[in-house]
Amino acid sequence: MPSPAPSEPDAAAEAALAEAERVVARLLPLTTPADSASLDLQEHLASAWFRQIEVLHERDRPADAVRVIDALLAHFEPGALHAVEPVFAAPPLWPWIARALCEKVIALGALGRTDEALALAQAVQRRFEQAEAPALREWVARTGLEEARLRGRAGATFARVDMVRHCQALIQTFGRDDWPATRAVVARTRAWQAHLLAQLDYHEEALKNYTALHDDLCHATEPALQEQAADALHAKARLLEKIGRRTEARAALQTLVHTYADASSLGLRQTLALAQADQMLGLALDRMAVAEEDEADADADLDAPLLAACDALLAQHEGSTDTLVLRCVNQALRLKAEVLRERDDEPTDRMQADALAERQWARFADHPDERIRGEALRAMIDRLAFGDDEPEQDVEGYRMVLARMGDATAESLQPHLARARLLQAWALRCIERQDEALDVLDALDQRHAQSSDPEVRLQVVYGRTERARILRGRGDHAAALAALDMPTPAIEAPDVTLRKALAIALDLQADLWQDQSPKAHPQQSGKDASGARIEGVVTDAQLHYAEAVAALFERFATDAAAEVRVIVAHAQYQLAIHWRECLQFQRADDAYAVYLQAFAADREPRIEELTAAAYLNHAYLLMMLMDREADALPVYDALIARFSKATSADMRDTLAKAAASRLTCQNRLQRQGVAVNYGDQYEDLSLEQRDAIGATIERGRVLAVEGKHREAIACYEEVLNAHVESLHPELRRQCLDAMVRKGYSLGTLAQREAALAVNDEIIARYGNDLSTEVEEDVALAMSNRAVQLDKLGRRDEELQTYDHIIDRWRGSAVACLKQRVAVARYCKAMTIADTDLDGALALYQQVIDTCLRAPEVAIRLQAAKSTVNRSYRLRNAGRYDEAVACAERLLQACGEETDKDIAAQVVKVRIGLARACGKTGQTARQVETLEVLLALPPTALDATVRTELLAEYRQAKPTSTAIGKAAHALGSWFGKKK
Repeated sequence: MPSPAPSEPDAAAEAALAEAERVVARLLPLTTPADSASLDLQEHLASAWFRQIEVLHERDRPADAVRVIDALLAHFEPGALHAVEPVFAAPPLWPWIARALCEKVIALGALGRTDEALALAQAVQRRFEQAEAPALREWVARTGLEEARLRGRAGATFARVDMVRHCQALIQTFGRDDWPATRAVVARTRAWQAHLLAQLDYHEEALKNYTALHDDLCHATEPALQEQAADALHAKARLLEKIGRRTEARAALQTLVHTYADASSLGLRQTLALAQADQMLGLALDRMAVAEEDEADADADLDAPLLAACDALLAQHEGSTDTLVLRCVNQALRLKAEVLRERDDEPTDRMQADALAERQWARFADHPDERIRGEALRAMIDRLAFGDDEPEQDVEGYRMVLARMGDATAESLQPHLARARLLQAWALRCIERQDEALDVLDALDQRHAQSSDPEVRLQVVYGRTERARILRGRGDHAAALAALDMPTPAIEAPDVTLRKALAIALDLQADLWQDQSPKAHPQQSGKDASGARIEGVVTDAQLHYAEAVAALFERFATDAAAEVRVIVAHAQYQLAIHWRECLQFQRADDAYAVYLQAFAADREPRIEELTAAAYLNHAYLLMMLMDREADALPVYDALIARFSKATSADMRDTLAKAAASRLTCQNRLQRQGVAVNYGDQYEDLSLEQRDAIGATIERGRVLAVEGKHREAIACYEEVLNAHVESLHPELRRQCLDAMVRKGYSLGTLAQREAALAVNDEIIARYGNDLSTEVEEDVALAMSNRAVQLDKLGRRDEELQTYDHIIDRWRGSAVACLKQRVAVARYCKAMTIADTDLDGALALYQQVIDTCLRAPEVAIRLQAAKSTVNRSYRLRNAGRYDEAVACAERLLQACGEETDKDIAAQVVKVRIGLARACGKTGQTARQVETLEVLLALPPTALDATVRTELLAEYRQAKPTSTAIGKAAHALGSWFGKKK
């Protein structure tokens, strides 16, 4: 890329430097030796040299500045460096000597030669400590200030404390001088002293000093002192913001902006721009904080003042040519575009945002200041990344950006250039130009892989991860793994985003090895048809998979960031599942143990969900697949203890499953002859007693199947009379079973009040038990209760029962309980449809929304039935378009359903669809639907319904040609009469 053309200020500086060099070259022969030349010529020569030094400082060329200073000193004090008898310049030349030495202190400090700079600064102050000439005292004071700055920046706490004292000494020594330049130096010394106090956390003292400095100088007439007053107020505002006194900080900024809005001096304009930028960035931070809290309304309220702050800064300063001011201008341009793009309230918002970014890019992309170029680059990348262009246009946009700036070497630009390359690769991948995407990712890696900048490293990691994903999609796992083979920085790096990106890359490595590993074994029990244990073989890919997860685990399992630990936890959990599904039960056992050791106590909600599942799956593995009930029992106990206070529906489901499985585990142990302690508070229950009770209940079940419900009830009551008051968990389980069966038999005998009483007793006795098995029975009891109340005509109580079911289990993930909720909503809708149509329609819609895509047939059936009823009610209410939309949704989801019950509902909804289409004038759709229905086999439609549909079909399409086509489609239904 060609070097940017110099700006007007840069060209002027170079011209001034060249002119000063010409003056020096012309005057130096005329003033050598210095002591014989006229003072007037010497002054002209000194001025030219100092002009050279000023420009070299401005151009950040300290080494050249030192060379010029040494030439000046050698000319005016040729004997000063004599080891035995140094000869110094005459007193009239001392101000030039002191100034040159001070400039050399500054240049040496810029070169990192701090010790030399400090030694020289002290020497200058010692040499001229008795100075009385105002021009000389100015430079002695400035040298003292430079010493304070150097020591304050480079030293530890004690050095800063010493420099606070040093500043105070300078203030006392020079504070009464009337020389304007010295007064400005004293003001800067006071400001530096306040800055040091703030660094030492003496915040109140620092604020006091800033306030005093501003108050002392705010009415000064000299521009340099006015600038110091404004700078003091600005520094005070920033300190107030830093220590959390935001209201005071923003009031100080507003005072500054109001006071100096009409200022014309460059220094004041710079401070004004910085203050307005602080106002703007403060509002941006407020907006970001609100957005993170998902308070959309408050977020919108902050858009207007932030845009106003951007506009105010731009109105004041966009025409400036000063580099510092233009940095603020570029921040405002980029931030305004960002807000407009994110707000997107008006049709023109995004257009304005794009126009701003393009204007900023056109004006500043070639600016010599790298920070300004960086803002323009970032603005253009944001415009491409978040604009509405098609990926093809984005690809061209990134190509243009990289063609213009891609070869830039400035460190501050590298994060943005790396991001541009990554985004270009993403855009190429979106349009299936994978080979070009890989080329761009190669360029990203070659250009930036060696960077130590965290932002650049982040883009490199993203790039390699993206490359691996593309190669994985092509099935080239070896190349994908090679792309992820990269050195990683220390995990204690403060950048959470980088650590997360590295964790994702390591997780992808594990996924790539898992891709090449065996899939789940078809015999998940781990035994073949004869009951023999299946011995699986571990492949190399599986071992590499486990190693990859171990590497991820070792590096990030204890990371401070929850979002990083979640990646590790998920990977370790999936490894355990993989081993279990591949029948490597011992390896699965070990993997679960590793997971639980690391994450059992972790309080991150996403990890807690995995942990509960890991406990449950681990215990199941031990009990059901490894026959290690004794080891499974403490795992169930640990799960219940760890989450005993959890209140979420999902966690309640998990605890219920654990409680039920724990009881099963105890029963299995007892059957194995192990002395099981169900609890010291419970009576003893031998295996023989347990089996005898179970046999009695089974006898009742058989009698009920035979229709002998009274005899069945007698069996159930035998158990209940003996044990219903027991608190023993196994006896409670068996009594609940007996009670549910008793309620069913009573209902079958139409003994409704008695059945209702039994169901109420189930709810009262077992409603708070934490066990999936118990909850399912309690839900069944509530459903049966609603049925009996319906039969008894007690509508209010029936509706209350439905509400109890819905409220209690609406969030459950257990299929049986989800089905109970769906049935309750469906039944409630049927009950209220004649009196509250909108309420019924809403209930039907809830069932459809929550159940239509359920994997369980029984749950999908409730959605199908709700669709039929909802469509029917809408049709009856004359809301035909809604009825059509409702019916079509079911057909899209279940039109090819093979389950006979759902298929029957699909037939019903087609009938309703045809009739609704007829009412809305969609005759073609009506005819098409009727043809589908009439083509169904005889068993799919009742003969009466078929006759009705045929009549509707003839009415919708009565021509003989149409009927002939229908006859052809319907086969024997329209064949010859015999």
